[in-house]
Amino acid sequence: MKKTILFAAAALALAGCSSYTEIAPWDSAVTINDGEVPMASFVTQNFSYKLLGFAPLCTGLPWTEGTECITDNFHVKPFADRATIDGNLESLRHALDVVGSDRITQLRTTEDDDWAWSLFLVKRHEVRTECIILKP
Repeated sequence: MKKTILFAAAALALAGCSSYTEIAPWDSAVTINDGEVPMASFVTQNFSYKLLGFAPLCTGLPWTEGTECITDNFHVKPFADRATIDGNLESLRHALDVVGSDRITQLRTTEDDDWAWSLFLVKRHEVRTECIILKP
């Protein structure tokens, strides 16, 4: 019983940090690309967690719903491994639809694996995508 409670608490802790997306309005006079003022910045980050490196515990899901420029957290699917670059690009396409632009610059995507907890029990896979959204 104690092991089940500990496992459930660990799963909830992991789920709370599995997905993050933000569109932030550009609040600076700084220009890029020969004087162009950006519209917003975009970042999305998804994690997947695997017990002992192979058994999926949970994964963050891409932000593909909603119509507001928001900070979006906690889109999670248990027992899956769906943190991918393609998923993050789905979030970016949705963000561009939300803000009404199809122009971006400085797109950067990274993937990283590490062992999230001591004793090498949980392996974490992170996919992060960020860019600057330009005015249409």
